[in-house]
Amino acid sequence: MSRPLDSSTNALLRLPRSRWETGRTLLRPYSPTDKKAFLSLWGDPVVQQLTLESVETGSLFFAVVEDKERREFMGHVSLNFKPPPAERDAMVGIALKGIYRGRGFGTELMHWLITYGFCELGLHRISLTVMEDNIPALRMYEKIGFIDERRTEGTRTNGRLGDIIYMGIERVEWDIQRGRKRDFPVT
Repeated sequence: MSRPLDSSTNALLRLPRSRWETGRTLLRPYSPTDKKAFLSLWGDPVVQQLTLESVETGSLFFAVVEDKERREFMGHVSLNFKPPPAERDAMVGIALKGIYRGRGFGTELMHWLITYGFCELGLHRISLTVMEDNIPALRMYEKIGFIDERRTEGTRTNGRLGDIIYMGIERVEWDIQRGRKRDFPVT
């Protein structure tokens, strides 16, 4: 059973206290030695927008992602509360270096983040935004179970004009997709 999230819990969860693993990646706290790699990653205009959104909302969970085999910096992941925190809704963020995109790492990390958010942090809902022309990400999010909920038309992001798609998944949907029975009725 997860414990309730409040402002003191939020402060404790901002940085992981230990390391986590997925099949091919390690997740760990930020270290000052990561600065150069972050600056390089943030030079990518797409990553700049995603990171800015993450920084502006404040992180519930933030971790550096490393390639498990190479021990090389890959990017970062985050979960950020959407106000009000009592709703237990968080925005998920992921930013990977270009050489790691399109190779399944994003899917692996998203599955881990969603499971961690629902099962360890007690979130009820996880949301995200994606540009309409980011077809690989849209396909991945839909495959995972995120639902297209609304669009903001004609938004300019990093010099591009396009729609921003808002997507989300609820804990109940996630459990049903995985064939897990709920111990309470779904209303």
